[in-house]
Amino acid sequence: MTVEPPGREVGRLLPDTWRRPVLGVLGGMGPAASVTFLDALTRRTPARSDQDHIDTVVLSHATTPDRTARLHDATLPDPTPYLMGDLELLGRLGADLAVIVCNTAHAFLAEELPVRLLSIVEVGAAAAVARAREVSGGTEAPAVTLLATDGTLSSRLYQEALERRGAVVRLPEPEDQRRVMSVIYDGVKAGVPVPREEFAALVEELRGGSDAVLLGCTELSVLFDEAAVQGAPLPRYVVDAQDELVDAVVTELAPGA
Repeated sequence: MTVEPPGREVGRLLPDTWRRPVLGVLGGMGPAASVTFLDALTRRTPARSDQDHIDTVVLSHATTPDRTARLHDATLPDPTPYLMGDLELLGRLGADLAVIVCNTAHAFLAEELPVRLLSIVEVGAAAAVARAREVSGGTEAPAVTLLATDGTLSSRLYQEALERRGAVVRLPEPEDQRRVMSVIYDGVKAGVPVPREEFAALVEELRGGSDAVLLGCTELSVLFDEAAVQGAPLPRYVVDAQDELVDAVVTELAPGA
């Protein structure tokens, strides 16, 4: 895909020296997940020089209110103005495509957005169903276990996206869901190391016979990516939504893809 840099558009804040297309990344939710996304994007882009990489504007808005907390308690700070304002800023800067490095954040988005968004939910769900059918040998209604925050689960974003594609969705039992939340909040978000072996064992246990396990939280994506970088990737039945989002961005925007 070859893209010629255009002249500066009216109202676009990025100067003419920025190539097009430009990727806008809304992150900071949490910061470790954003770093993992950018690192994976750099590693996956088929580039032989700096100039072959994707021009990217990053907003790491760490002070955005907690998304899961708001979904559980409407009296807590609302992340919606933060998210919508940041997407508007990315659009004004000149981003042609945006991604949000947080699954739960997608529950707060308006129907009309100021910039084109590549949804981690839609990309992740499509990949999980495809992988589940592959693992099952072509079952029309494969089973997918979903691991995500309480907020993402309560929003039903992933359940609906998976069910639209014909999957049977399985969720952890309450006690197991508390274990998942502990990995996310007491582990990755708190900066506490989570051993690869422990995380892999938890995923295998919670799979429960499903054809695939979908990691629908970017903190879990951090652990998924760490395992791959360490040379001990999680089994093929595990699909990580952020990992799939990276591939989708590279396919759409990388000059050499």
